[in-house]
Amino acid sequence: MAQLQIAYLPRRGTEEPWRRLWQDVAELCPAQFAAVCQQAGITQVQVRLLQLRHSELLLVSVQMQEPQQTREALVSAQSPFAHWLREQLQGLLGWDVQDALADPPVDLLFSWER
Repeated sequence: MAQLQIAYLPRRGTEEPWRRLWQDVAELCPAQFAAVCQQAGITQVQVRLLQLRHSELLLVSVQMQEPQQTREALVSAQSPFAHWLREQLQGLLGWDVQDALADPPVDLLFSWER
């Protein structure tokens, strides 16, 4: 089981649209969301909006069976719902969510283990 975690400082004025997006997904189209997740091998999605002193932090956690399969399934998903969700996420993020699904090089800055 693999996990993708995204921590994102929402642009000013987008906090409420983020809330509405996930409320709409939960209330208006849960079956479509479940179908996209099932097709992509996603087993769990959690989206949190953390209140900070002067801003908010969006925390997204996605558990999946096989990251490469998930990426390919999400990139190639052609359902109207998948297309709509990609557009919503890109508009709110200001960047293409598919970029986060790629396997970019990562610099490990610190690690500690007992």
